[in-house]
Amino acid sequence: MNNKLENPSRRRLFRGKVTPPTPSLRLPWIKNEDHFLSNCTQCGDCIEACETNIIIKDDAGFPAIDFSNNECTFCDKCHASCQQPLFVDKHDIKTNNPLPWPAQLEINNQCLAENNIFCQSCQDVCETSAIVFDFKKSSIPTPTINLADCTQCGACISTCPQDAISLNLTKLEITHV
Repeated sequence: MNNKLENPSRRRLFRGKVTPPTPSLRLPWIKNEDHFLSNCTQCGDCIEACETNIIIKDDAGFPAIDFSNNECTFCDKCHASCQQPLFVDKHDIKTNNPLPWPAQLEINNQCLAENNIFCQSCQDVCETSAIVFDFKKSSIPTPTINLADCTQCGACISTCPQDAISLNLTKLEITHV
């Protein structure tokens, strides 16, 4: 069954919404947002292939990443299931840009530890130890993110009891080529 919206921009026009969809976290290592939106057929194969069920359809029907319930294991099944040339070449990933998204992990002020309540759930699930806690600010340890060690897997996002962690796009246009 193909649930592709034949022309999402036309549908938005008829609804009185002429602005383009807001940028989303797309599949890991896509070439760029414009290329993705132009070439994705919205077939849903990547959604079905995702072993952790983090790929959902956005408001326009395109695949997007939602870390609210799980993490990305970087299994490559979304790439393997896709028949379109949406992704950066695997060789270029290793040499030019190892990060899957042009995004940065951030912890907001809803964090329990930042509000003097003991919690280290994000550190406990971080396999690369990119999130560490220290006692410098108070008797309750507070988190610090070492972005160089962060793989952007999203494990900390889904485990945070306050939804205080997010992976925010750092630029509107993804520049993988």
